[in-house]
Amino acid sequence: MQLKKLATIAASLACAGLIMAACSSSTNSASGSGSGATTSVKSGGSLTYALDENIPGWNINTSADNEYVLQEVMNLIWPQTFLINPQLQPYLNTDLVTSATQTKSNPQTIVYKINPAAKWSDGQPINAEDFFYNYAAQSGATKSDGKTPLYTDIDGTPFDDASNTGYSQVKSVTNSAPASGSCQSATITGIGSIPCANGDTVTVVFASPFADWRSLFGNLVPAHKAATVGWNKGFVDYKNVVSGSWYKISNYVENQYVVLKKNPSYWGTPGKLDTITFQIFNGDTQAVPAMQNGEVQVINPIETSLSIVQAADQLTGVTKSLIGGLEFQHIDFNESDPYLALKSVRQAIAYGTDRNQIVARTVGEFDPSLKPLENRMLVPSQAGYQDNGAAYATLDVAKAKSLLQSAGLTMSSDGYFQPATGPQKGQDLTFTIKSTSGNDLRASIEQLFQADMKNIGIKINIANETASTLFGTDLPQGQYQMTLFAWVATPFISGNLSIYCSYTNTSACGQNWTHYSNPQVDSLLTAGAAASSSTTEVSDFNKADQILWSDMDTLPLFQAPVFTVWSNKYGNIVPNPASVGITWNAQEWGVKAS
Repeated sequence: MQLKKLATIAASLACAGLIMAACSSSTNSASGSGSGATTSVKSGGSLTYALDENIPGWNINTSADNEYVLQEVMNLIWPQTFLINPQLQPYLNTDLVTSATQTKSNPQTIVYKINPAAKWSDGQPINAEDFFYNYAAQSGATKSDGKTPLYTDIDGTPFDDASNTGYSQVKSVTNSAPASGSCQSATITGIGSIPCANGDTVTVVFASPFADWRSLFGNLVPAHKAATVGWNKGFVDYKNVVSGSWYKISNYVENQYVVLKKNPSYWGTPGKLDTITFQIFNGDTQAVPAMQNGEVQVINPIETSLSIVQAADQLTGVTKSLIGGLEFQHIDFNESDPYLALKSVRQAIAYGTDRNQIVARTVGEFDPSLKPLENRMLVPSQAGYQDNGAAYATLDVAKAKSLLQSAGLTMSSDGYFQPATGPQKGQDLTFTIKSTSGNDLRASIEQLFQADMKNIGIKINIANETASTLFGTDLPQGQYQMTLFAWVATPFISGNLSIYCSYTNTSACGQNWTHYSNPQVDSLLTAGAAASSSTTEVSDFNKADQILWSDMDTLPLFQAPVFTVWSNKYGNIVPNPASVGITWNAQEWGVKAS
């Protein structure tokens, strides 16, 4: 994405999260309602929404495309079993499934009843084949040798999945015959034969419990299309993206716009607007001027700054909203670097970073209530949040320098530490930090960080990249030393597992770009994801976070505020703090009736 990368639970959004719906043997969907409609609106019309960067690709379930800007579009195209309302409650998407019920707790068993009316925009039914395929592509399952993938893409390559949390705990997926007719199997290259692919009932049995099972089967990829074009690369072309929801892609021009039109094949309540256009800008600074001249009607700047808020204050005929989001800014260290591999060096950087000043000089300028974030798993607005980073709450330059000395570095006459060994032997210790280019907030943070590091004797170079380069190449391939970006979360805390579990487990920990490894953290994250109650799950993830603070794998900065502005001519626009973003209910947006 751009400034924000999704931390995923299997398919759906995640960069950290909560409000888990606890497993119960008889519950159906979950508490909460999805409707954001409170205003009478007309059918028809159009609206343009500002995106701050280009679309990376169209399969959001892959690590390459798993970005916030894409989720904002895909909310309206690929169906999700459970949706997330602004209260962070998952609710059943009954247009896709009429029920999703836990029928047993030992072994944990979930039965999905697919809506018989559900179909893709090309006329193909949405059925058990889609559920099995989406499981197979994201399971990370291996053959008996424990290494060879059990399932592969159509070209024989391993599936690129953003996360297999939850899917990796599945023991079996069984399809049952449709209400009318008999079972028919389907064969997909790399997957094999799928029994009863045309079934309308899917039974999922877990080998170990998964508290956040409602996070699964989100952004459902059409199996029949992926079987011909492939999961990993087949959806680079938007023309391969068939819809299973309210809207379909009508047109896309790279770096310019995405146009959605109503899906005429949609079987449920249709969207209100005829078209929704996502206008693509390079960064957030153009959003307010675009709204002022009528080019867009909704803006949600990804990285809000004081200048953007002040500019928005000059707009008339608009509604503004500022809420705490499920996202946080952070600095990550690539521990494959010989110096950043030293815990004492990472700790020194953390002690030497004035996070209070970074907050005060950036987001604190328009939201004085914000403070440094002391948790990687949860943000302050979520239940279960606790302060795990108290040791780093105050700037301590002396301690930072002491830690660098203990790492074998010596202060030179120019005020910078120099290593006695390694590639920078006899040179000033220097690191390069990378973030997304064209972002004022990011640039300000980097400059403040650069000054902090100078005070403790470390040189920092700033070399920002385009979002596609940073997230598509540099971070996944480890071509960086430090990086600054934001994780965006779903309400499911187990989405953090793929970020912090040991990088050596590449199938389960595909979002671990820091090369961090700690078996104790692995154990806690795994136990938390398999917990039978949300209380135990949150406790385990908080314990893991405490170890991460001690190891200083990443340095959290602050919970990012979500700033949204929209034209008063439109109704039912409701900000959502989760990674689904403002478009979570865009099918209900419309021109006000009066």
